[in-house]
Amino acid sequence: MSSVDVAAVVIELQELVGARLVKAYQHGKDEIRLKLHQKDRGSLDLIIEAGKRIHLTRYKRPTPRLPSSFAMYIRKHLGGGRLAAIQQLDFDRIVALTLERWDKKTTLLAELLPRGNLVLVDEEEQIMLPLRRKSFATREIKVRTKYERPPSRVNPLTVTVEELKALCEQQDKDVVRVLAAELSLGGLYAEELCTLAGIEKTKAAHALTAADLTAVADALQTLFKPLLTRDKTLLRPHIVLEAQEKLDVLPFELRAYSEHEKLCYDSFNEAADEFFTHQLAEAVEEQVKVEQEKGISKHEHVLAEQLAALQKFERKEAESIQKGELIYTQYTELEALLREQPKGRRTITVTLPDSELPLELDMSLSLHQNAGAYYERAKTFRKKREGVERAIDEMKERIAAEKAREAEREEAFVPEKKEVRPMREEWYEKFRWFETSDGFLVIGGRDATTNELVVKKHMASNDVFCHTQAEGAPVVIAKTGGNEISEAGLKEIAQFATSYSSLWKYGFYEGECYCVPGEQVSKTPPSGEYIKKGSFVVRGKRRYFKAPLGLCIGLKKDKLVVVPATAAQEEQLELYVEIAPDGELDKSELAKQIVKIFLEQVKEHREGEEELEQQVTLEKVQRYLPSGKTRIIAVHPKA
Repeated sequence: MSSVDVAAVVIELQELVGARLVKAYQHGKDEIRLKLHQKDRGSLDLIIEAGKRIHLTRYKRPTPRLPSSFAMYIRKHLGGGRLAAIQQLDFDRIVALTLERWDKKTTLLAELLPRGNLVLVDEEEQIMLPLRRKSFATREIKVRTKYERPPSRVNPLTVTVEELKALCEQQDKDVVRVLAAELSLGGLYAEELCTLAGIEKTKAAHALTAADLTAVADALQTLFKPLLTRDKTLLRPHIVLEAQEKLDVLPFELRAYSEHEKLCYDSFNEAADEFFTHQLAEAVEEQVKVEQEKGISKHEHVLAEQLAALQKFERKEAESIQKGELIYTQYTELEALLREQPKGRRTITVTLPDSELPLELDMSLSLHQNAGAYYERAKTFRKKREGVERAIDEMKERIAAEKAREAEREEAFVPEKKEVRPMREEWYEKFRWFETSDGFLVIGGRDATTNELVVKKHMASNDVFCHTQAEGAPVVIAKTGGNEISEAGLKEIAQFATSYSSLWKYGFYEGECYCVPGEQVSKTPPSGEYIKKGSFVVRGKRRYFKAPLGLCIGLKKDKLVVVPATAAQEEQLELYVEIAPDGELDKSELAKQIVKIFLEQVKEHREGEEELEQQVTLEKVQRYLPSGKTRIIAVHPKA
């Protein structure tokens, strides 16, 4: 995991604060699983792998037969404790989980950087027990010493323009390398930062101008807005695919992967779990399968030898009986043959006409005694055959039992399946969007960055550009293709734009919005003036609308959508909740109520609750809500 990944996971894990630690297990030399219990969510498993990852998991691993000493130590000193805090230390790949019990406060430090460790420390930061004792040039990890963190880099979330300048002016490297190394960003995020700042990544760091440094600082604020605000609704967790293979997992979208197919998830924990644990589970399953197949192959090899021995004993038994009977059927001929044999011979071998079986006869015995010897030999082979048959039955039972255990083990590795949306989202779903009642697609930005993207990449000269007079409003465009939008459609667009402006936060019931053709919008300011990011110059005549603030969140063709609260739009929704500003509910509480309403309504009026739970998630509803206090106006259909 990168520092960005860790930051996103920690934001989501804040919901675990207050959970109780039930048990700890160790899987492999670097991985532990903390079994937690939270009042609202029940049992949860948190995976921590030193040097690699931390996230909740839905994959069920077989419990080790014997707990490790580290797992036992955690159970003894942290068991029953409440999770009091989960923190990322600065912007490092180190997570501190503080657990409180009546008798002590203990912190589990998860180092996720290369050669990382898991370390238990007390309130004075004295090491109680590390997963592994290690010595480095700058620190030593062992019992009864003070815990020292690895040397930290500059925190990109708090870095100032002056600090960036000091960081870059002494560097001869490319700017992308400096940002990747000194800010702990890695190459992918460093390149994204250069793209956002409009700086060539190969430019020497010491050659950056004051404007370049300011652009980098602004780009950092834009790129990491979800982490700075700690607003998980701004995250867009997904796995990047390449040729149907999982290439990367990210908490929000990057331009580097804009053309790749993606699988989207409701939380970054889910995405990370699928990316990391699924691969591990497959590897473990394969290993178990190979081991089981080896065991079964060994048994089957023994079985094959037993079957060959059985055939041999059956053949020898049959031959012995046949030879005994042959002596009696050819008794006269054999007696004459024996009289002709010279004195002093012990045994002779004869082959009689019409028989291919060679007879070995003991000259010191009578023919009757020779026949009896063959019958005794047949009894010996029969006893051996019966013993092999019993062994074969036992071996077959053993193989069947081994295969049954293998099936049980395979079942144990199967995760609790949760339907994942095969999310190749439509291009417009990354923005705010809806369709007017006369069928035109309308998209709007979420912030300054997406405002820029909406206009620069998706607006044509014959589209309709809409914006409110208020600050902090999204750019909204209607994709007309040169066709004329009805008056009702324009009013819907105006209501959508004003509802997502800052007017909602301030409790206004009505706002003013203007519309112009796309050809009247430019990014070029008048001479001597400056336009900040996400803003535009609009020239020419504008058409103004007064629009009420109000939205409906509902289901349209079994898909969750948000539309202006108009009669024409409401008619197209199967189930919806109408909201308005100036209420008592904040975004988090409102989202919970809306999800509860949807689930109650679906039980009352239709089937498909499981499908609805996948569509109406807390994270998705929060993403659709405007900022500010809100009230619920109506629910349709009403119970």
